[in-house]
Amino acid sequence: MKKLKLILLTLLGLLVGQLEAQDGYTYTLIDNGAYSYSIAAVPNASASNFATSVQSYGFTIIVPDGVTLSITSSIGSSASPTFFDGGAVGMPAIDGYLITETLGSPVSLPAPSAATTTPIITIQVNGTPITGMMYLLANNSTLATTVTPLKSFMQADMIDDAMFAFTNVVDPSASGLSGIESHMFTTLSVDEIKEELLEFSMHPNPASDIVKIEVPKGIKDIKIEVFDTLGKQIPINLSENNTINVSDLSSGLYLVSIITKETKMTKRLIIY
Repeated sequence: MKKLKLILLTLLGLLVGQLEAQDGYTYTLIDNGAYSYSIAAVPNASASNFATSVQSYGFTIIVPDGVTLSITSSIGSSASPTFFDGGAVGMPAIDGYLITETLGSPVSLPAPSAATTTPIITIQVNGTPITGMMYLLANNSTLATTVTPLKSFMQADMIDDAMFAFTNVVDPSASGLSGIESHMFTTLSVDEIKEELLEFSMHPNPASDIVKIEVPKGIKDIKIEVFDTLGKQIPINLSENNTINVSDLSSGLYLVSIITKETKMTKRLIIY
């Protein structure tokens, strides 16, 4: 009986160790300034001290229609961007890049226990767009679910077993994203955006039916624009009391732009 318990405890310890070793990664978007951005790998919380070995990776970045990108690998020598026209997938307001790279030899990332965010590629936006949104495509989004090659992945070895076994460590069923996922192009500076965000508010948020838009006293003639995460504008009417009815919207994340004569600012609204 004691022998059986010992075997069970040993197997349980091995299983727990494997679960910890197989903690995966998500991707995040970093704004470097001057229309330069990085896409970085973020390790899930883990106690594993074994350095991750990456063999290949891929993800999709969505941009407003007509916006182009120059892409440089941060861990290899040749990230491969494949451009696609949003019109080909029924979304003429967007374009996209599927970015992949198979490394000549595996590259080591810091052990997950170090909680280090590692830049994978650098993106330079060509020109200076002032409207629209750039964002990482979530694996559980409608577009990624419909066109599965657009899903993000990372083939990596995270198991300390003296063997090289490269498996996908980005969850294909969840979003695969964390932290900052999008960037709104605007003529406002970062400080101006922060200042405006303090003055405008929406509540409740998350919401399921009526959302109240609060603006500073004296500001009149506001209008709103609502977009889903694919950049599609959603028809919404603003009432005389500065409320919007979102009861017909599907659950998810939306971007609400509040526009006055002086400025425009955007906030996130979650519908449940």
